[in-house]
Amino acid sequence: MAIVFCGPTALNTVQRRRNGLSLPLHWIQIFAIIVILFLILMNYLTLCVNIPTHPWQWLNIVLTSLIILPFLFIFIRLAYIDPADDEVIKKSIGPKTNFDRRQHAHVITELYCHICSVHVTEKAKHCSSCNKCIYSFDHHCVWLNTCIGGKNYRLFLSMLSLVVIGTLVLFINSLLQFIGSFQDLSTSTSLLKLKPFYNSNQYAILMIPSSLIAFQVITAIIAFIAIACWGLTLYLLAFHIYLCYHGISTYDYVVNHRINRTVNQTLSQFNQLNQNHLSTKETELTPQKRRKTNHLELYKDNGNINHSPKSQVYTVEGNHRDSSQRLQTRQSLNQDGYILKNESKIHDGY
Repeated sequence: MAIVFCGPTALNTVQRRRNGLSLPLHWIQIFAIIVILFLILMNYLTLCVNIPTHPWQWLNIVLTSLIILPFLFIFIRLAYIDPADDEVIKKSIGPKTNFDRRQHAHVITELYCHICSVHVTEKAKHCSSCNKCIYSFDHHCVWLNTCIGGKNYRLFLSMLSLVVIGTLVLFINSLLQFIGSFQDLSTSTSLLKLKPFYNSNQYAILMIPSSLIAFQVITAIIAFIAIACWGLTLYLLAFHIYLCYHGISTYDYVVNHRINRTVNQTLSQFNQLNQNHLSTKETELTPQKRRKTNHLELYKDNGNINHSPKSQVYTVEGNHRDSSQRLQTRQSLNQDGYILKNESKIHDGY
């Protein structure tokens, strides 16, 4: 799955990662590799060998190979590609430069990265996990242990598509064999009837002779893992199709979502503050003065939400560069000021 890290990471002594194969490997990446190898081996050495040789066995082998082989090529290619900005690649790999926020408000200012010490393209972002600027940054994927950006985004979508198709085929295959294992081998004429690899009582699990019960258990496990992977990957693929349709990246989506959420929370807080303030005022006013109180009229102008000029004025401003944002609300009637600042950090706010 796609993951955008939210928060600082201490990388003062970490070398820049070249690609997803650079050490150390992430534990989620190792887990993903184990699951992939498990499903592939189970497909060829369990599901493909306990069915009739003609035509189902060869059809199964050919169909799954048309999915697995391209997937493996893309998976290895994704892990091998260096998604960094070209200027970063040209520069020799070295340790991370310590970044001092007292000198610079952001890691990248005016398209210059103060950590990589190079000028980068407009959509480049500095990934704290990979410790380098990524060309047209989208997100950092812990399943691949590398960043997804302009250089590998299409490959990433292709891989997701193959995973969705492959896990669905694997689920259907394992489910049918699980159902077929309950058929009577001597009398059944069903198309789901299996043909144990060794004899009528011994099925092959990773080419190891196993009992019928063991085969049923392992096919049920394969079906469960396959449908779980299918659901998660389908959701992720649909999400990225949505992002492509709207022309935004995962990074932009997360930042905009945080800004909107913070603005809504701030407006809610100060609307409550305004109500409490008016209630206090009304208790101090005479009945005649209450009738003369101006009604509050809200209006929206250029994304700023204000009250009418005659009443308390609350202004919510989005002032951010990438992930930084500042929200300010001011009550102008009695010159009381209320300021709320929020620094959202995604990849250390780069």
